[in-house]
Amino acid sequence: MKLTKEDKKLLLSLGCAERDLGQIDEAVRKTTYKYRNRRIDWEEAIELLGRENFFRGILRSAFHWSAIRHTSRGEPVYFDSSRLFEE
Repeated sequence: MKLTKEDKKLLLSLGCAERDLGQIDEAVRKTTYKYRNRRIDWEEAIELLGRENFFRGILRSAFHWSAIRHTSRGEPVYFDSSRLFEE
């Protein structure tokens, strides 16, 4: 996934600094997403959470290793960005 202009605008509106957009872009690709104990891709995570909730999760995970966001039914989607911090 490459962040679109709309994605960048949304992230900036959520409090992301412009200088951090590169890390967010990388995090989307390196993060492991899980739902109902199975691995999913970022596209499915967006489907489950909606774009804004997904980006709230990736924004948190990209700088804190992990995050959880809930679907509209209250089911958790896990974000694990630990690979982003490996050397």
